[in-house]
Amino acid sequence: MADRRTKLEALIRVGKHLPQHPEMAFFLGFLAGNLDRLHFVRSLEGAPVAIRIAAGRKHIWPGSLFEAKVHKVPVPMPGMLVSALVENDEPICVHVGLDDPEDAAFLEGLTVDSYEAIRPSSPEDTLRQRMAHLHQRIDQALDVYRECRRLLEAHEGEDEARLRFFLGLAQQEIEALSQQLKVVSAKLAAGGTEAPAR
Repeated sequence: MADRRTKLEALIRVGKHLPQHPEMAFFLGFLAGNLDRLHFVRSLEGAPVAIRIAAGRKHIWPGSLFEAKVHKVPVPMPGMLVSALVENDEPICVHVGLDDPEDAAFLEGLTVDSYEAIRPSSPEDTLRQRMAHLHQRIDQALDVYRECRRLLEAHEGEDEARLRFFLGLAQQEIEALSQQLKVVSAKLAAGGTEAPAR
């Protein structure tokens, strides 16, 4: 399984072969912010979120450059797809066609066969993964909070306002993540059922 840094590099490589279109840039930015959900695949068969991108000199926007389906429903534009994807946590499967040999070879190194290779075995497993991820993010935010508190006790003056700002951000993030954790815990306690994606 490719790590986040490798996936980000792959996105950058793909992006340089795509037209500099604002909506496509928005879509790539969304993927960059959701690297844990992003998976490059050879086949889109069975993927609930299936995206096909044709990147290179032979392809002209908007032609056949971008095709996407969410639960088999076509989503014609990247911006519309982002709106659909923010409402669920499902894996995002992307098949990329590149005509640049070097970048195609790089991408091939982190591509899996299909959705089946990364598919969670059950809704409960998906929720447990989300819980583990939320716990990790809360721990990171707590580390930032504690460090800001420690530095505040040792510093005064110009640094104090900046540290208080970061302290506030960390506190807000902890509260928001804790709320998300409560929701996920409740779903897991209810038997692992997810609300249907809209």
